[in-house]
Amino acid sequence: MVSMFEIAVANAKQFKSCVDAISTLIDEGEFELTNTGLQLRAMDPSQIAMVDFVYPKHAFERYEVSPMRLGVNLEDLAKVMARVRPEEKMLLKLDESKTRLVLTFKGAGTRRFVVPLLDIGGVTPKEPNIEFESQVKFNGNYLKEALKDTSLVSSHVILRADKEGFTIEAQGDKGEVSVHVEKDNNSVLDFKVKDEPRAMFPLEYLNELLKSADASTNVDVFLRTDAPLKISYNIGDANITYFLAPRIETQ
Repeated sequence: MVSMFEIAVANAKQFKSCVDAISTLIDEGEFELTNTGLQLRAMDPSQIAMVDFVYPKHAFERYEVSPMRLGVNLEDLAKVMARVRPEEKMLLKLDESKTRLVLTFKGAGTRRFVVPLLDIGGVTPKEPNIEFESQVKFNGNYLKEALKDTSLVSSHVILRADKEGFTIEAQGDKGEVSVHVEKDNNSVLDFKVKDEPRAMFPLEYLNELLKSADASTNVDVFLRTDAPLKISYNIGDANITYFLAPRIETQ
């Protein structure tokens, strides 16, 4: 049976945002193409964070594939996607040798880029099985601005939740910052808290994970005391989910 791979994306800019959201965490990755869509799950090189990306079949203008895996350099792919122009469509397929990915952008004209495929292999990591103690849905901009406030004093932030709201705080030699949002605030779109979870995380990573979120993005934050943080949001019809290991506080 001859392998088949041809995908058409009506909104190439949206696919660019997806690639950016993945490449912010990993340099190389393996896309898995199935009968239900395109997905990728991988750990970052430091093994501190994991990305889980899903682009469902129905979101593509055309999706004709045989189940397969495609290893790519995400940094190189992101550079190609940065050349996308507004209103362009994109066609993805393999070249005749089946060793290179061909990206064709169609708008005012037609532009073609070719990216070599990589033999990555390895085992796909499993999704962490965590019973979270809180799930809070934020406006993306609110969360990003709160993290900017805490960056004034520390490179790490403490996230905690209770029955009344959610708090982002930091402390260091330069002082202390605390940002508290009540559960009925307009920036909080959903609020579920079973306990009072608290954990510390590296601010640099949090900023990277939220880079593709904007004012129109709703971000789900799942928290459990001293357990990996889960952050999830949609990019169009696609979904990006991250897990970030905590920094265990020492007395």
